[in-house]
Amino acid sequence: MRNLYKNIVATLICLSGIHVLIREFLCRNRVAILMYHDPEATVFAKHLNYLSRHWTVISLETLVSAMYQKDFSRIPPKSVIITIDDGHADNIALLPLFKQYHIQPTLFVCTQIIGTDRHFWFKIAEQSKSEREKLKRLPNADRLAHLKQTTDFEPEKIYPDRHALNIVEIKEMAENVDFQPHTQFHPILTHCTETECRQEIIGSKTDLERLLGIECSHFSYPNGDYTEREIEIVKAGGFRSARTTDIGWNTLETPPYQLKTVPIADDAGLTLFRAQLTTIPQRVNKWLRSLLKK
Repeated sequence: MRNLYKNIVATLICLSGIHVLIREFLCRNRVAILMYHDPEATVFAKHLNYLSRHWTVISLETLVSAMYQKDFSRIPPKSVIITIDDGHADNIALLPLFKQYHIQPTLFVCTQIIGTDRHFWFKIAEQSKSEREKLKRLPNADRLAHLKQTTDFEPEKIYPDRHALNIVEIKEMAENVDFQPHTQFHPILTHCTETECRQEIIGSKTDLERLLGIECSHFSYPNGDYTEREIEIVKAGGFRSARTTDIGWNTLETPPYQLKTVPIADDAGLTLFRAQLTTIPQRVNKWLRSLLKK
């Protein structure tokens, strides 16, 4: 039912032409940061084909540099940035598309999960979506204790299979991908102690810089959750920007440590994708969720 509703809304948006009006006028001098997680290559290829015809794909560094210089003159009209969160193993299948379309996406990776046979806590098979949402609201120690008791999950446990990219794949992708930190183990930072929070943020920067021999300048808050505490730790850690999951587009006035995003469904068909570029479906969905919580 939910998918049917989404597709109906998306179809109405596209038939009305609203997506064209928003693209050509509202987004002309704004930058959309698209957020993916684990898209299939066949779906992602259709998205990139559409973007190549109607938008200009730029790097995250291009946007952030323009913000600090207070100069958007080098930002092409209708620009988008592609970001992919977590560092899922199947992301390696997207590399030929990065090369084909001559783009440099930013992959925000969990640095103590990539290159290992550890698992992402939110991909444990025994969890339902509603349970994952409940776990996100627990203090970090309570979440880990619950996962240990119910699924025998531990952050540093080695499993027979892997969830994330391995070292060989990461180094193969490094020339075409901007790798940046997304914490070490993907906790919800706002439910961590200050010590845990600092370790996850600063530790992930150290991990990735050591692994790839690069300087990491950008960060992504897991689940998009942040407070002033997280912003201050990111700033003090030497990052120049941080991406949230706050829905919207970015301008010169957007705070660099609160970059807005346009969430994209990993399995979005072309009609839904075009609609999601307007942010209307995401905003409606957020509004409906807020009503249900009341």
